[in-house]
Amino acid sequence: MQKIACFTKKNVIFAQNHKQTNEYIMKVVIIEDELDARNVIKFLLRQFFQDDINIVGYSAKVSDSLPLIKKEKPDLIFLDVRLEDGLGLDLLKKIDKIDFQIIFTTAYDNYAIKAIKFAAIDYLLKPINPEEFKTAVQKAIDKKQEFQELLKLQEELDWESEQAIAVKTAEQTHFIPYKDIIRLEADGSYTLIVTVSNKIFASKNLKFFEQTLPDNAFIRTHQSHLVNKKYINFIKNDFIKLENGEEIPVSFRKKNAVKNFLNNKN
Repeated sequence: MQKIACFTKKNVIFAQNHKQTNEYIMKVVIIEDELDARNVIKFLLRQFFQDDINIVGYSAKVSDSLPLIKKEKPDLIFLDVRLEDGLGLDLLKKIDKIDFQIIFTTAYDNYAIKAIKFAAIDYLLKPINPEEFKTAVQKAIDKKQEFQELLKLQEELDWESEQAIAVKTAEQTHFIPYKDIIRLEADGSYTLIVTVSNKIFASKNLKFFEQTLPDNAFIRTHQSHLVNKKYINFIKNDFIKLENGEEIPVSFRKKNAVKNFLNNKN
C-alpha cells in the first residue's frame, strides 16, 4: 500500500533549529584601551549574559581593531571613544559597511552626538553603571533576535516556493515539487499524478490533493481532474490544452472559473 505525505524543506529547517541550544549567541569584540574598563565589561557580560554572549576578541588600538573586526565579524562591539592611537570614531570611518551593533564606552559625554550618527545601540559613561549596561546589551540582543527572526521568515518563505508532495511506493519515495506537477486525475480511490518527467499512482483520492495543494497554483477543471495553472495553454470548447499536449475535459460548472483564470493570465 502506498502512503503519501506533505513535505516541505521548511519542516527540515524547523527540526534543525530545535537541535541548537541558542541560535542567537552574539559574537562580541571589546575595543578598549583601559584594562580596568575592559575587565568590567568582561565581568558584566559574564554576570548577566553568560549564555547569550561569546567574546571573540579584544583591542586597544585603532590599527589593531580593523583587522580584528574583519576576521571575527562580530555582532556587537564595545567601543571606547578614545583609544591608544586615535578615536573610535576614526575606526568606524575606515569601515565600508558597518554590519554590527555598537555600544560606545567613554568618560567623555561630548562625543554622544557623533556616536548617535553612527547609529550606536547605546552610549555608556564610565564608570559603567551595571543596570545601564544590562539594558544596553539586552537592547542589542533583542535587536539581533528580531533580525534573525526576519531572516528565518524570509528563508521559510523562500523554501515555501519549493514545497513538494512525498509519495511512497514499494520501490521508493518520490518527492515531487509542486511546480513539476502538471495534472492529477482521479482513478477510483487512487490518483494519477502526471509530472514533467513521470507518472505516479498515489493511494489518496483527488479531493485530498485539492485540499493539500495550494489553490492559487492548481485549479479543479472537472470532477476527475486537478490541473497546475501554469501548464494551461488555452481552452477550446469543453477542453483545455496543456503544454505537454494533453487535452483535459472542463465541466460546465468549472468553465467560467477556467476562463476567468486564462483572461487574467493574459
